[in-house]
Amino acid sequence: MPEERTRRPSRPTEKKKSSVGWQLIAVQSISCVVVILIALIFRLIGGSAFSQLRQSFNQSIMSNSILATFAALLDGPGSSGEGSDGGGTAGSTTTGSGSSTSAAEGATTTGESSSTGGTTASTAAAGGSDLAVTERKAFYAPEGATFAPLTISRCAAKPLEAGKVTSYFGYRENPIQGGISFHQALDIAADAGSPIAAMYFGIIREIGENDSYGKYIKIDHGNGIEVLYAHCSEILVQKDAVIRAGETVAKVGSTGDSTGPHLHVEVRVNGVAYDPAYVVPMDEYA
Repeated sequence: MPEERTRRPSRPTEKKKSSVGWQLIAVQSISCVVVILIALIFRLIGGSAFSQLRQSFNQSIMSNSILATFAALLDGPGSSGEGSDGGGTAGSTTTGSGSSTSAAEGATTTGESSSTGGTTASTAAAGGSDLAVTERKAFYAPEGATFAPLTISRCAAKPLEAGKVTSYFGYRENPIQGGISFHQALDIAADAGSPIAAMYFGIIREIGENDSYGKYIKIDHGNGIEVLYAHCSEILVQKDAVIRAGETVAKVGSTGDSTGPHLHVEVRVNGVAYDPAYVVPMDEYA
């Protein structure tokens, strides 16, 4: 009799493999839908729960511009306004992870003066609330600040009609206390009493006065962007007021730690200080 051969178990077919792959894709898709539904539920509920969720999500994907675009969907109504003429927020932001050698070195211009009517603005005017440092690091900023480039999708209105930059963002000799410190802002010397304008549509989040900033105002422009003006002689708007791009919010002064009348401009994104030179129309103040 012919010898019977033992049959081997058949191997899984390609069809079964394909089926498993589609099942995996289906599970992942359902998971994404569930996460989106949870986010929408938090948004409808409102309150601190949604704010914390949105902040954590935005911070976790700041380095990924594609995902950041989707995260903008969580920023609520009005986050995609009509431009810098007062129709919406400052728009989306793009932040990099690189460093700027020229910005890191900082600079201070002295020895000249400009006059635009009224009192004369000394180009030596400077001040602000610097970060204390133990050494100058050309390629790195201290904690709370960054040399990474910043791009905002709308052009800023001029904060001042006329002025001259006297102190840049970065390491510098502290004009008040001496020694090396890190300037978190841009100083623009101008005549005392000159009107200060909002660069974008926004909401006045804070108004105050302290020994360092003097009289200051903080404007929320949406998408985590905040601009602070310091050393003002007078604040002309109320807290929680909605303001348009180009609208006057304060006047130039020399209050707080200041060597003369000037505007101190700080630009922060999610609490981190960026170089205002990426936002302020610098050609106007050269």
